[in-house]
Amino acid sequence: MKQSKKTFRLLLLLCVLVTSLAACKGSDQADKANGNDNTAAGTKKVKVDFWSAPNQQQYDFWSAKAEAFNASSKEYEVVVQQMPESPSSEAGIQNSIVTGTVPAISENINIGFAATLADSGVVYELQDEDWFRNIVAERAMEETIKGWELDGKQYVIPMYVNPMMCQWNTKALKALGFEEVPATMEELEAVVAAFVENRDTTMKEMGVSHIFYRPSLVRGDQWWDRWHDFQMPYQAFTQGGSLVEGNKLTMDREGAKEAFELIGMFGNGILTTELTNVWSDENPSVLLTINAPWEINMLREAGKVYGEDYEYGPSIVKKEGDIPYCFADAKGLVVYKHSSISEEEHAGAVAFLQWLFSAENSSQTDLDWLKATTMLPVRGDLLENETFDETLTEYPELAALAKYIPYAMPSMSHEKMTDIQTALTDQGMAPYIQEAMNTEPLHAPDASAYVDAAIAAMKEAGGLE
Repeated sequence: MKQSKKTFRLLLLLCVLVTSLAACKGSDQADKANGNDNTAAGTKKVKVDFWSAPNQQQYDFWSAKAEAFNASSKEYEVVVQQMPESPSSEAGIQNSIVTGTVPAISENINIGFAATLADSGVVYELQDEDWFRNIVAERAMEETIKGWELDGKQYVIPMYVNPMMCQWNTKALKALGFEEVPATMEELEAVVAAFVENRDTTMKEMGVSHIFYRPSLVRGDQWWDRWHDFQMPYQAFTQGGSLVEGNKLTMDREGAKEAFELIGMFGNGILTTELTNVWSDENPSVLLTINAPWEINMLREAGKVYGEDYEYGPSIVKKEGDIPYCFADAKGLVVYKHSSISEEEHAGAVAFLQWLFSAENSSQTDLDWLKATTMLPVRGDLLENETFDETLTEYPELAALAKYIPYAMPSMSHEKMTDIQTALTDQGMAPYIQEAMNTEPLHAPDASAYVDAAIAAMKEAGGLE
């Protein structure tokens, strides 16, 4: 029996050894197949992990850029994969930090989440790096970059900014008798009144069953959408008011109440049921939603024509002459600092960023980004740089969005942003919308109690004054 056990252990050891050698050999063969065999020089390329947003267009863009960089670099190989998005991309990144699987670089970071990462000490400060300053200069971001500052420091390389705007069903609007999108509350109320009057006739014949489409309105786990459906009207009604400054909740109660009640005004015309590609349908079933510029190419592929099938409108303001402030869906790149990331991998991450935004590549990188994603790159010279003229002419949708960049306000920069936004939904927005959906349009319920509950919950969730 003892001899059998010894024999078994020996066989097991041999099996493990053979398996390990085979794995090494397989790895070497894979490296050779990928063009990474530098054994003649006695070295292999340092692999640099890059996480793209969980979006196919962005993944394709970064994969193409990594392939081009890898072909030009003798030292580094950038490996791209999509970041996990369940329950959110932010949660996926936080989990990777805890488990030591964090990449050297990722995109998809807004200023609020950057504050969380900076507070945890897991991203590099960039403001004193010469290569970072060069990127700022090449992209003419000297003014823009100030909005990304956290306590006098910079952690993010801004990648894109999308002014979030209203997206209107042009054919339905015209059928209701409106040649232009509404811009003020008075104009919006007129559109809603016309919809109610024609709901069972003209609108039904066109297949338009609802006024406003937002599946996430009652979902706290999709807290980020409050930036669009709540913060858009809030910014417009308060003329650029803040939500959180430092460790203080600065949200204006009256402005928040008005923002709630604007959505509540749609009543049972609110649609929260998840639909697949609602705007790609031959006859979209909704009159209004919040624009998603990353869907522009998808809409074009579906045969939709901007200005004929859909068009963008500004945030609704109280009265004519008010500035249509909106939310800036703005995100960028960060470089992670973690014990699982070697100095060589960090150096490779910096080399990749320098290559992307060098004097030779900067404009082309941003042009390729614009074409791939239809999201506006963060550049101070976007409308003046001839590199982008042809694309902006080809895409009137993008030109329409670009005009509103000066009015786009970024998210709060607080490390507990997620908790604060979730509290806003769970204690305020969600229960209010559930009540509003049981009313007729133009009869918004009083949102006072819901806003007060949200304020208390947001303070507690964020530890705010």
